[in-house]
Amino acid sequence: MTREENIRAIRRWFSEGWEGNLDLAEEIFSPALTTNGVAVGIEGPKRNNRNRLAGFPDVHAVIEDIIEAGDRFVIRLVWQGTHTGPYSGVSATRRVVRVRGLAIWRFASGKVVEIWSIQDQFSLLQQIGVVSPEIGGVQDPVEPKGVPRGPPRDA
Repeated sequence: MTREENIRAIRRWFSEGWEGNLDLAEEIFSPALTTNGVAVGIEGPKRNNRNRLAGFPDVHAVIEDIIEAGDRFVIRLVWQGTHTGPYSGVSATRRVVRVRGLAIWRFASGKVVEIWSIQDQFSLLQQIGVVSPEIGGVQDPVEPKGVPRGPPRDA
């Protein structure tokens, strides 16, 4: 596949696939697909999307960046949805969430064969009320007073 075809596949998955077209997984992913080092095959992405769609049926993902590095593509995205159904054992809260994620996809022979991904699960759990917002709250962008700047001084 060309660079453009790989990017098109990425965009289709995070729009069509994430919004319910799970059969698209057959076109995009290899039966030998691994995710975070675990063999999951084509059913892995389908299973993840079924779980997400059960909890957030109005899910919508926006790709913020795609960076190419040879046969690998780094994808930075944010997704949003309303928690109206069970998600990973958590009953619906009716809260709207906004979650950031990062993935690295490796293509071979026209299919995605390897994915390394993370999403801000901690923030998601805070937003649906599983984790208290006071635990590990948002980092303050203002520099704390009294913190030295620059390299440590030799004594």
